[in-house]
Amino acid sequence: MRILEDIKNPEYWIKVLQLGTIFFVIFVGLSLIISHFRQIVSGDFAAIYQDEFSDGKWVEYFLIKLVISLVYAMYMTSRRRNFRPQ
Repeated sequence: MRILEDIKNPEYWIKVLQLGTIFFVIFVGLSLIISHFRQIVSGDFAAIYQDEFSDGKWVEYFLIKLVISLVYAMYMTSRRRNFRPQ
């Protein structure tokens, strides 16, 4: 099993964090734009805050996206063969 070999490699985790961070930022940005485009254009950021982040909703909002980003980064990094030192 290749994934079990990969997770033991420290360079694998560096690449996972790099890709995961980039994907997380893009994922959060796009999901906010798609779900709240009208509020962003009109400048109604209070409505976005109320819908997504108030009353502790921000924890679930970011945690779900963080887990998705981490799983995606682990999968994509394990699919790439060039992160291993030659």
